Amino acid sequence: MPRHPDRQLERLAQPAAARMLAASGTAVVAAGSVEQHGGHLPLGTDAFAAVSIAERVAFRLDTAVAPLGPVGVAPYHLAWPGTLSLAPATLSAVLVDVCGALRLAGVSRIVLVNWHEGNSAVLRLAAAEAQQRHGLHIVIAEAHVITHSLYPDEMEFTHAGSMETAAVLGYEPGLVRRDRAREPSDLTSGQAAHALFRQPDVYPVLRDFRQIAPTGWYGRPEQADEQRAEEVAEAVADHIVRRAREIWAALGTAGGAPPAAGNGAAAAGADR
Repeated sequence: MPRHPDRQLERLAQPAAARMLAASGTAVVAAGSVEQHGGHLPLGTDAFAAVSIAERVAFRLDTAVAPLGPVGVAPYHLAWPGTLSLAPATLSAVLVDVCGALRLAGVSRIVLVNWHEGNSAVLRLAAAEAQQRHGLHIVIAEAHVITHSLYPDEMEFTHAGSMETAAVLGYEPGLVRRDRAREPSDLTSGQAAHALFRQPDVYPVLRDFRQIAPTGWYGRPEQADEQRAEEVAEAVADHIVRRAREIWAALGTAGGAPPAAGNGAAAAGADR
């Protein structure tokens, strides 16, 4: 099953979008980043990966994907010109405002598909604010983590390696230019350094990605291929939808949202 760009909210006419969001009561939101990924992958790798998975999730839920914009929180990549980064407060404000607009459209559940570690902490805090303000149920799907967890040996959790190469192949294969790959940083030392920042208990805060990979990337992009990339993207989308439905059932939220609080009260009344 291919991508579903017709599920992108900005590509829909307003009446069709309104019907889709109101009928499903659910929306998907994609979050990524614009940052360096060596010479073989585009700056928008994380944004494209998030959209690719989000479209597939939206298709399964019969709804639309709302954009936050491609830029995320990536200050530690700014040593490489072309990288863009938002302040955490900016990304948070955008998510809260987008969720408020979706609530006015009759949405009570949101699946937030993220493909960028630098966004994760911000999105969790912003999602908590959006839930309280607008009366929503938000499920966050860390698509990059899911991809690696499902295929730990094949989809390596590096930077610009096989997993992210596969993610771009699943979005638009022509954007992958392995013939333009620059010298990678050492794989073993890159994995060891990256692991320091991924500890769940005590960990440092990343300031400069050169602490992990002096050349900006490490991994084995040659291990990814287009057919397998499609299979992986479909499996990740299946996993997200299955888990979201399990969560909604467990929390008793399949039928709607809780009463809105604060500024969301008017929004909750507007779509009844």
